[in-house]
Amino acid sequence: MKKILSKLFIFGIAILLVTSCDDNYPVIYDDANIIIGLNTTVLTVNEDEEGEFTIYLGGISGTEATDVTLQVSVDGIDNPAVEGVDFTLSTKNINLSVGTSSVTVIPTNDEVFTGNRQFKVSIAGNSKNYTVAAQNTILVTIVEDDHPLSSWIGTYDVEALSTYEPGALETWTVTTVAGDAPMTLKATGIAFGNGSVVIKFNIDDSTVEIESGQNLGDIYSDDGGPFAGSVYYATDDIIGDAGDYTDATFLAAAKAISMTGTFNDDGEIQINRMAIILDEYVYCWDVFNTTWTIR
Repeated sequence: MKKILSKLFIFGIAILLVTSCDDNYPVIYDDANIIIGLNTTVLTVNEDEEGEFTIYLGGISGTEATDVTLQVSVDGIDNPAVEGVDFTLSTKNINLSVGTSSVTVIPTNDEVFTGNRQFKVSIAGNSKNYTVAAQNTILVTIVEDDHPLSSWIGTYDVEALSTYEPGALETWTVTTVAGDAPMTLKATGIAFGNGSVVIKFNIDDSTVEIESGQNLGDIYSDDGGPFAGSVYYATDDIIGDAGDYTDATFLAAAKAISMTGTFNDDGEIQINRMAIILDEYVYCWDVFNTTWTIR
């Protein structure tokens, strides 16, 4: 009886294998397996250059091409780029076969400072109604190249003269880039920190201003840290606590006072009374008078 059952089992498997290989049971591949999408979600283009992004059609060989339509929008964007004024696209209608196709973003180099501008490009539809991927919109940023503070954008060697140890000197490497608001720069590297501090420039009287209490990120990583740090205006009370724990009430009072300094046409900046605070310990690492020299 066991031998009979075994033979029947083997016979059944053989029939299954034969029917599985029969041409009457082909592999099914329908339109649901075809997909259209973009290769990235963000693109940054300098105002005086061009950039491009890629749209793709994924499918098996022989998949029919489709006409893809793109659309531009600026919903939710604070400083929108205007199509036809700030930029143009090489095309918004693409006959797309299996593979990829590129679209070129062509900014208008207007030589007028308007700040960084942004817009979105989305896949609006396609003639075959193929599935559109979740990654179907790209945010494009056009980077302003006519910044009024271009003379002060770059890398600085900053000599920070100590108040706690008169004559002692720290040297920071600080980089500046255009800020989000006009007449501002973002400076990274103060007290060896990885956070950005906003510096406001006043061209009329050649002065700079740093609002007190700004975060420096992680500082002094090679000297016992990293420590979360901030920069404050150094009041006389805080200067008295340089190199020691300070008082939160002193910091609260200092936060209302901005650090001020001067700059010249050579790119040099001078800012004094910069108190570096280790946030967790309410500790004043030191107070510095600083000279910034652009490379």
